[in-house]
Amino acid sequence: MKKLLFTISSLENSGGSERSLIYRVNYLIEEFDYDITIVTTDKGATSSFYKIHPKIKVVNIPVLLKKSTVWNTVKSIFHNTHVQEKELKEFIIKNRFDICSSLGSMNFLYKSNLDHPFIKIKESRFTYKRFFPDKIFNVPKLVWRLVRLASSIHVLRQMDYVISLTEEDGGFWRMFHKKVHIMPNFINFNGISSSNLQSKVVIAVGRLEKEKDFASLIKSFQLVSKNHNNWKLEIYGEGSLNRGLNDLIISLNLTENVFLKGAVSNIFEKFQNSSIYVHSSFYEGFGNSILEAMAHGLPIVAFKSVGGVKILIDDSINGFLVENRNVHLLAEKINLLIEDVELRKEMGINSRIKVDNYSEEKIMLQWHQFYSSI
Repeated sequence: MKKLLFTISSLENSGGSERSLIYRVNYLIEEFDYDITIVTTDKGATSSFYKIHPKIKVVNIPVLLKKSTVWNTVKSIFHNTHVQEKELKEFIIKNRFDICSSLGSMNFLYKSNLDHPFIKIKESRFTYKRFFPDKIFNVPKLVWRLVRLASSIHVLRQMDYVISLTEEDGGFWRMFHKKVHIMPNFINFNGISSSNLQSKVVIAVGRLEKEKDFASLIKSFQLVSKNHNNWKLEIYGEGSLNRGLNDLIISLNLTENVFLKGAVSNIFEKFQNSSIYVHSSFYEGFGNSILEAMAHGLPIVAFKSVGGVKILIDDSINGFLVENRNVHLLAEKINLLIEDVELRKEMGINSRIKVDNYSEEKIMLQWHQFYSSI
């Protein structure tokens, strides 16, 4: 029985990284013979938004980082700037894990110099594009992100394996590491039924943060509502931009058309009661919510962000791809799906067909084969 350790900052959020990890470890426990522990490194992060299998051990070991500055980031490459890494390293030694996989900070792995050897894996859950600002003439931001990228690359090279979500991102990381494996996200079809696409609801799901660009989506829906005032936009998720987005909704007189619904545990029910899914991120790791929308037979309208978006959406087949932040074209494609019911249904069927490539059984077999081979 192999002993697996996963480290992540917290399981309390409803984000895609948390969801995909929980679904994966639950499946590994139920279908294969693994001993699994998850360590959360945010102080007090002891609960999980998603249900965890009772055989999985969850331990909170706070790793308190010093203030994130350029100097501290540079120092962290060569020195241990973490306050409480010692406890985490001792935990690894005591439990003698075979494989340690990090979905967050990797520093404690390569600095450990542990007597007990183990396989070190970095899971890259975000696209490499996040290291590059939208406007390259923003020199301070560019310098800061390049420092972070240099730090990540240095640590990455100390890992035994790197996991990437897409070939596009994997190609970037292969410039710095030879052993990069592509493992896309997956979808569990249990309890999922296709939408009848009859409701007058457009749905969007994601953290309310800048990179999700819900501001552009809300602005586009102002154009949509001029012709289709009886349609609603429901946005599910939480984040730091909640107040700002709410103010935007009020300023555009959309309080009867656009709704911030927060994070919910029954998101599948919300997909089933919607007719169109819109994904407005300008960069994306893979796009769990797109997979889930496709599984419910929804047509997709999305910005051409890098990562899984261009893999999951075949333009004009199961949805539409729109240039990033093109509010008018985004509204145009939403309007088209609202007005053409037959097109909506055809694209919804194509979504359901394509998503079969990302079934839980197929992707989890790849994970099991990978863990067994190392």
